[in-house]
Amino acid sequence: MGGDYYVHFPASTPFSLVFWLTYFGVVIPTSFSVIVGSCLGNAAITAAYGPYSDAYTNHGLGGLIATVYHPVGWSKFCLVLLTFSVLGNNVAINYSSGLSLQLLGHWFHAVPRLFWSLLFVIVVAVLAIAGQEHLSLIISNFVSLLGYWTVSFTVILLLEDRWFRRRRGYDLTAWDRPGKLPIGASAVTSLLAGYLAGGVPGMAQTWYVGPIARKFGPTGGDVGIYMAFVISLIVYPILRTLELKRFNR
Repeated sequence: MGGDYYVHFPASTPFSLVFWLTYFGVVIPTSFSVIVGSCLGNAAITAAYGPYSDAYTNHGLGGLIATVYHPVGWSKFCLVLLTFSVLGNNVAINYSSGLSLQLLGHWFHAVPRLFWSLLFVIVVAVLAIAGQEHLSLIISNFVSLLGYWTVSFTVILLLEDRWFRRRRGYDLTAWDRPGKLPIGASAVTSLLAGYLAGGVPGMAQTWYVGPIARKFGPTGGDVGIYMAFVISLIVYPILRTLELKRFNR
């Protein structure tokens, strides 16, 4: 799943080494930032510590970070670095967006990737300028409704790679020949089943609480991820087996 701007290792590199380097490379920095962010959020909102609470209420996340980092000169310097780090992250995302559109088919290859990426940049810039006051909160709440598909996607990939491809392997020369690639019906159906039958009824988010999530207290209990996982785990092997028997690809 890694893009072509990630680190490449020789083909002889042990699988376990690649796995653990990737795993800890993701887990350590992610866990550190999430734990620190949770502590700061708890201090600013739950415990309502004066300086942190005022900074967050009046200036949002940027104000809270500016208050935590001190003295003032160092704080401003850190905020500039964080701004550039966000821009750097968006550069990779825009590149991937252009590449993803080209993967939709040969017709999309007619437009150079540069212009697809430029289109994404323009759209993001317009949205950022127009919604600079409230867009971040709206997107955060909206994306939370969609995040449940990721667990189904992961289950499908793992089952395909570790179970169905264990003996069949991959024909790397057929990547751009639709007639040689899987139909995809089993994967799409399993993804929709996991989200609609598991994620939606079990989610507990700002804008929507599913009927099953409502059974767990007044604010709901978010069980959508677990339900999506189980449903995808059951549905995909059945549909993929039928798909292979029918189309043999």
